[in-house]
Amino acid sequence: MSMAPKSGKWRDLAPRLLSAVVMVAVGLGAVLSGHLAFTVLVIAVGLIGLWELWRMARIKQAAGGFGPGDQPMLALYLVVLLLGCLGLISLSAEGGRALLLYAIGLVVVTDSLGYLVGKTLGGPKFWPRISPNKTWSGILGGWVGAMIFAYYTHAYMPEGFVRLWFFVTSAMVLSFASQLGDMLESALKRRMGVKDSSNIIPGHGGVLDRFDALLAVGALYVILATIFG
Repeated sequence: MSMAPKSGKWRDLAPRLLSAVVMVAVGLGAVLSGHLAFTVLVIAVGLIGLWELWRMARIKQAAGGFGPGDQPMLALYLVVLLLGCLGLISLSAEGGRALLLYAIGLVVVTDSLGYLVGKTLGGPKFWPRISPNKTWSGILGGWVGAMIFAYYTHAYMPEGFVRLWFFVTSAMVLSFASQLGDMLESALKRRMGVKDSSNIIPGHGGVLDRFDALLAVGALYVILATIFG
């Protein structure tokens, strides 16, 4: 029996793992360097992200113009980008190094476990019209991975932090937010008719392709902080 289908099934594993390593390395370096360095990184990501949104809009216009729902989708992602950057900077200022590392680690674990479980088990699609490659098994695998990650990292959080059960439960919510961020960016790219948000990272696409999930977590942080003070 030929092994070609299986090889094809896993052909993008190495790039995805490399992307995760790059994201962790850049984020970790900025976090360990302090709040100012991390803020500069987030601002840089935000500015490049704005350029990528502008670039995608230009490509869409050149290909025939905007259709129904295209501009609202761009506006929605602009809000996510801005709130995400604000949330990450606020998290750095208010939560410190431990929470930042936790947020980055949770996104990486969610993406990696979701990908591996989804590719291994397959099954029904989660939201085929929005993200054809996402399966329920991958979504649940990401949640389980995030909750296990939260369970083992709770001890490293600031003294007097939230209770373990709440920390683990909220990890699932943050995990789902990161998955929705990834799906929203994928939906935007399909509407704009592009494969990647840009080619600024050779072989890996653009900044929004790499940080979409983390930006969604940052945006959720702003929303929850606004609601609950």
